[in-house]
Amino acid sequence: MDAATRKWKRIKLDVRVRIRRLDAPEVATSVVRTYELSRGGMSVYASEALEVGAAVWIEFVLPDAGEFVLKAIVKNRRGFRLGMEFVDLPESQCLAIEHYIAAVEGVVEI
Repeated sequence: MDAATRKWKRIKLDVRVRIRRLDAPEVATSVVRTYELSRGGMSVYASEALEVGAAVWIEFVLPDAGEFVLKAIVKNRRGFRLGMEFVDLPESQCLAIEHYIAAVEGVVEI
């Protein structure tokens, strides 16, 4: 899928993300790095194998935008890169992510 057919604008992003499986809370939390962020999800680099369809909690901080704790589903995996779609995202969190992306692009100020 190319940028012209994507549902939401993506930006490059490099922040730490904590990932915790919903179906295995006893499993240790993983710490990974992001690659891209959009209103609908994010991609990360992860050394651990998470299968497509796995439900996870993801926690991350966006500079000047605050902390996020969101539910996501692993939608695809290409090597060490996971594509995750946000699930049940509150509107306030959607707006905060959209505002952050616009600020990074220089459209608005944070």
